[in-house]
Amino acid sequence: MRYCTPSRVARGLCLVLVFYLVLKFFPGLPFLNLKSLDVAGLRSGATFLANSLIRVVPEKWLSPRGSWLKQLEMSEADFHHLEHYCEGPRLNETRDRKETLLAVQMLIRHGDRGALFAVKDESHISCPFDESHSLPDTFLAYYHAASSAATKSKTSAAFSHVPGMTGCLKGELTSKGVIQHLQLGSSVRARLGENSERWSLETVTVHSTYYPRTYQSALAFMHGLDPATETIPRKIEIAPPGDHMFCTMAHTCNCKTSKNIGAEYNRLSKELFELSPEKVSLTSRLLGIIGSHLERPIENRPTHVFDVLLQFACHGKRMPCFEGTCVTYHELVDVITLLENLSQKLSALPAVREFCILDAYGLLHTVTENLQAIANGNMSKTPEKRFTLFSAHDSTVVPVMTALGLPFRIVIPYASFVMFELYSVAGDGGNVYLRVIYNGEDVTASTIPCAGLTARAPHCPFRIFKEFIDKDLKEEFEDACKA
Repeated sequence: MRYCTPSRVARGLCLVLVFYLVLKFFPGLPFLNLKSLDVAGLRSGATFLANSLIRVVPEKWLSPRGSWLKQLEMSEADFHHLEHYCEGPRLNETRDRKETLLAVQMLIRHGDRGALFAVKDESHISCPFDESHSLPDTFLAYYHAASSAATKSKTSAAFSHVPGMTGCLKGELTSKGVIQHLQLGSSVRARLGENSERWSLETVTVHSTYYPRTYQSALAFMHGLDPATETIPRKIEIAPPGDHMFCTMAHTCNCKTSKNIGAEYNRLSKELFELSPEKVSLTSRLLGIIGSHLERPIENRPTHVFDVLLQFACHGKRMPCFEGTCVTYHELVDVITLLENLSQKLSALPAVREFCILDAYGLLHTVTENLQAIANGNMSKTPEKRFTLFSAHDSTVVPVMTALGLPFRIVIPYASFVMFELYSVAGDGGNVYLRVIYNGEDVTASTIPCAGLTARAPHCPFRIFKEFIDKDLKEEFEDACKA
C-alpha cells in the first residue's frame, strides 16, 4: 500500500487550497468547466488526487448519506422528508440464490440537477464535486472514462459527456447527480451477482431522451455498472426532441387525443390546487420571496416553487430571502406535503390514468417485447436485449408506474428507477417470471397483472404480465385514443 510522503501531502494540500480559492473568488472562469478541460491534464491531476489526498482527508469525501442536511436547522421529520427527494433511492443488492436472472429492462430518472428556472444568484449555490461527499475515486474514474469516450462514442446529438463543475446550472446535471447514478449502476452490478461479467457494456443497449442531463446520467450509470473499463464506447440512442416516452420506438406517438387529455390533466390539477385557499396563499407568499431571485417570473404553481427551493435544500444552502423575510425548510416540506396530497386526489381520477396510459403504453410494449425475445430463448441471437437502459425523466417514470396500477405521483426523487427483472427458479420446470422494482421496493404484487401474489405463490408468471400489456393495456390505449 502506498502512503503519501510529506512533500507529496504538502503539494497536494497546496493544490487543493489554490483550487478552492479560485473557485470561491472566480467561479465563472471558463477553464473551470470540465467540458473544456484537457483530458490528459484531468487524468494526471485526478490520479494525483485519488492516490495522494484521499487518504489524507477521507472525512471530507466520505461523509454519511444526507450529512449536508443534518447541518441545517430543521426537525428530524423534515430532514427525512427532504432527504427522500434529494438523495437517490437505494437498490437491494442481493437476490434469492435459487433464481437465475435472464434479462433486465431499466428506466431511470436523471440525477440531481439545477432548477428549471434560472436563479439570479445561483453562483453561490455551487455544485462542485467536493460537495458530493462520497466515492471520489469512482467519480474521478468516471470523468476519465467519459472524457475518453468523447472521441469513441457516437450519438445523434453533440452533448458533452460530463457536466460542468461550477454552479448549479439551469436544468443541468450536477456532480451529485453523477454520483447518484454511479452508485445505482454499482448496486445493479452487485445485484447481477456471479454472472455480472457477462453483463458488460457490450451487452447493454442504452436509450436517452434529448437532454444532456439524461445522456450524462446514462454514462454515469454505465460506468457504475462496468467500472473496469477505461472508456465508455457504447453508442447511445438519442430519442427525437420532445419524445420523453420513447414512443417513436413503438410507433405510438400519433395519438391526437394525447394533447387533449394532457390539457384536461393540467386543468384538473389547477382546479384541485385552487380549491384550498390556504395552499394558494402558501405558494403565493413563497413566490413573493423567491421571485426576486429569478431571472424571469414564474407561475404560482406548487411544482414551480418546489423545483426552485429544492435546488437550495439539496445542496445545503441558505434559503432565499427578500426584505428580511426568508423561506424556511419547513415551508418547503409544506409544499412537498401539498404536492403529495394533490397526487392522492389525482390518482382517483379516470382522466389521470388515461393520460398515463397514452404516454406509457408504447414504452411498456417495447420493454415487454425485449423481455419476450429472451424468454423465447433467443439470448444468443439478441444479446443486446438482455439489458436495456432508458434514461429519462420523472415525466417518464410516473406514467409507467401509474399505467401498471401504482399510485400517481406529481414529484419523485432524483435518480428514481423502475427495474423489470426476467428470471427463472431452480427446480421449477423452466417457467419464467417477472419482478417489478420501483426505487428499491419490490412492487410486483401491487401491479394490476400480478396482484394477489402470496407467500405460497410469490412469483408472477411473465406470460400473465405480457397478456396484460398486449391485451388489456393495448385496449385501454386504443379506447383513450378514440375518445
